Amino acid sequence: MKSFNFTRKDEINAVSATPLQNAKGEEVTVKGCAISERMDEKSGEMLTVGYLVTEEYGTMTTISKTALRGVEGLVDYMTEESLESCVVAIKAGTSKGGREFITIEIK
Repeated sequence: MKSFNFTRKDEINAVSATPLQNAKGEEVTVKGCAISERMDEKSGEMLTVGYLVTEEYGTMTTISKTALRGVEGLVDYMTEESLESCVVAIKAGTSKGGREFITIEIK
């Protein structure tokens, strides 16, 4: 697990996390973040999962590859800057193939 200020409590709360896509178009205040792996119960394959601990939604989660890159960068950024919190925008876009994807942008 790669994380910043992501506690055992946050890990437990991740079971009932809000999907990141539920906040698209919004800005959230992130207090902690992590990248981890878990087994998909249906397929049995390992999934990389990103977590954001926010003031607005509590623990949020994503498996979107584009959002995961943002979460990984956010872990590094918050660690390097020793931040207590950081505001990020949750954005949605559409691929050339017509699929929606989620990204995060540090404000």
